[in-house]
Amino acid sequence: MQGHLRDTGAKPEAEQDGAEQRAQLRTGMLMTAGLRIGGGEERQVRIRNLSERGLMAEPGEHIASGTAITISLPGVGEVDGTVAWSTEGRIGVALSRPIDIALVNAARSAG
Repeated sequence: MQGHLRDTGAKPEAEQDGAEQRAQLRTGMLMTAGLRIGGGEERQVRIRNLSERGLMAEPGEHIASGTAITISLPGVGEVDGTVAWSTEGRIGVALSRPIDIALVNAARSAG
């Protein structure tokens, strides 16, 4: 007799830990922003979600966890951060200072 898998709604332990560590609500969005690694050239990345203290981006290449970056966000300007995780073409970035999401949204709406 073949067993059936049942979705209990429980998240894998790794997801639970990440969600519990995240204090701010993330706002889903799709926009581009400038990304610099160290003193390198700025390149465009796609931002998938954003919170006051972090974001998820698609840089188009692997960027190792722990890498220091600078992200240029509409309405906010440059913010330093650190790659917290990297997987399958996406990165999670912990920002060095809180940002005002309303400023980003206002800049996106204006332009």
